Amino acid sequence: MALRRAKNVIFRPRSLSDTVDATNAHPGSMESLQNLIHNPGTAGTFVPRPASIKLTDFTGVTTTPGTVSVLFTVGNFAYGMIAALSGPNTGKDVPFVYHFTDATFHPVTIAGTLPVTQPTTGEWVPLTMAQIGARVVVTSPGYPGGSDAYFGWIDVSNFTDTTHTGSTHTSTLIDTLSANVLQAGWNVGMTISGAGIPANTTIVAIAANGLSLILSQAATATAAGVALSVAGGTTAAPLYAAGNTDINPLISVPAAVEIFNGRAWYAVRNGVVFSDAGNATLVTNATQAILFQNGITVTALAGMPLSSPVSGGIIQSLMCFQGDSIIQQITGDQSTSNLADNPLNVTVGTLSPNSIVTTPLGLAFVAPDGLRMIGFDAQVSPPIGADGQGVLLPFINAITPSRTNSCFNQNVLRISVKNALQGEMWQEYWFDFTRKAWSGPHTFPSALMQPTQTATTDSFIMAPIGIPATLWLSDSLPTVSTTYVENGSVMNWIYETSLWPDNEQMAMNNLAELNVALDVGKSTTITLSVIDEIGTTLDTEIFTGSGQTSAIWGVFRWGVDKWGSASNFAQAPVSFQEPIVFKQMVVKINGQSVADLVVGNLYMKHQILGYSFEPPL
Repeated sequence: MALRRAKNVIFRPRSLSDTVDATNAHPGSMESLQNLIHNPGTAGTFVPRPASIKLTDFTGVTTTPGTVSVLFTVGNFAYGMIAALSGPNTGKDVPFVYHFTDATFHPVTIAGTLPVTQPTTGEWVPLTMAQIGARVVVTSPGYPGGSDAYFGWIDVSNFTDTTHTGSTHTSTLIDTLSANVLQAGWNVGMTISGAGIPANTTIVAIAANGLSLILSQAATATAAGVALSVAGGTTAAPLYAAGNTDINPLISVPAAVEIFNGRAWYAVRNGVVFSDAGNATLVTNATQAILFQNGITVTALAGMPLSSPVSGGIIQSLMCFQGDSIIQQITGDQSTSNLADNPLNVTVGTLSPNSIVTTPLGLAFVAPDGLRMIGFDAQVSPPIGADGQGVLLPFINAITPSRTNSCFNQNVLRISVKNALQGEMWQEYWFDFTRKAWSGPHTFPSALMQPTQTATTDSFIMAPIGIPATLWLSDSLPTVSTTYVENGSVMNWIYETSLWPDNEQMAMNNLAELNVALDVGKSTTITLSVIDEIGTTLDTEIFTGSGQTSAIWGVFRWGVDKWGSASNFAQAPVSFQEPIVFKQMVVKINGQSVADLVVGNLYMKHQILGYSFEPPL
């Protein structure tokens, strides 16, 4: 006999949501998609995210390496700074250059002042990096300023010159240079040698006419026509140096650096200073600066690309964030007489400089009220995911928002945040740009993350929270070689619906039938629980995999092993042991992450009963 007042419902999971009640949320809202991601091949289904794989532990980079303080990728190289916990550079950040293809660190010669390591907890001013020409520039509040260094750089120019002469004076001055050495490509920070010049001497400043310079150490002799040899670093042996901009020095330690029109732009107090094109350490004219009259400190800089997040892409404007107060847009260039700056259309910004990242839809950043986007038309979007349409609350309730960080690659925006709503726990949330949907929280959050390209795929390189002195490769797309063991432990996942929509008849429900579309995968066990609105578990079902593994070409045996997936994606019925009577409910499924596992729709038949019930609150 058919059930009276029965209703067939198909629940199609779509996106993680902040909502406490799916009655008013988007269809398919989920309370949790922990360590699950959208299945690349089938809409409305979810698979375990790949585990992060450790790349290196910084052996040999410095004595007792500590926390990675900044990370920046260019092609096959990862540049950064890491704390030295012992040895001659104790308490300072030292530079590193990691090559993905070789899986090795290239030795960096240190020829300049190192910045003091910043605290690893609490609010901070994040370090920044940008590549201008053949130098990767780094800013840090740990640089001393004053008569010393204001910022540093890693030189990989492969530059050498032995064709010039000059006069030494038992001082730091060399003059009567044989030609304009600026035109020859000499730059501050390069090493210089010659008769009477001590070893490990670098160029501190070069005169505007290029005919004299200042050394980092005084020459030991006075002589004319001294043959000089100048060199920068190489890709195999990078050179680190530090100082200030030449001719027109910065007046304070910059808060950030970014590239725009081939120039280095520095955030200096309530303005920006820009270098000569292609030369991050040279500011020829005093007019190479923009001062914002509102007096608000510039805290972050980000380039707006035309259409691509690929490193080195064309940039159409520079966004200057003045805290969470306002964003200034700079367009044009001094050389073309069209340099301009204008504030954007809303008084909003970010307290999370490391959350600013380029995407195919524009520039994304985490504002105090959630994730926002600056479109290519320079319009700032409302918070993405408001009203239970996605994820907003973890960002509103972020602890130490200056440590929130983001990265985009593989069509996914990944955001790590310390969430006050979850016991001050670090979590990572993913926003899928194809589906405009969220997943998470993911349980291996990053302190820093950058996009990278491996030999076979795009990916992410990250320095994780709580595991200092390591770099990890973290894919967002599963493959046949994906592993699900992370930092020595098998990953666990949770699929949990939001609180089931009310039947709008002020009546209780009887869950008569429930099927779940899934592929349990190989040897694993998953648990399905039905939970009512006050947290009582009404019933539980356990599903076990087939015990077979998927066949892999070159490994399986013809005529014996099963080709393809060892399990099947199908609707599995749930056998209830007790009557399932509820007003509203959630379905929670959880287990260990394995290959082949897929979770999809819920197919239900429930009967609207003829009475209501008021649960205890």
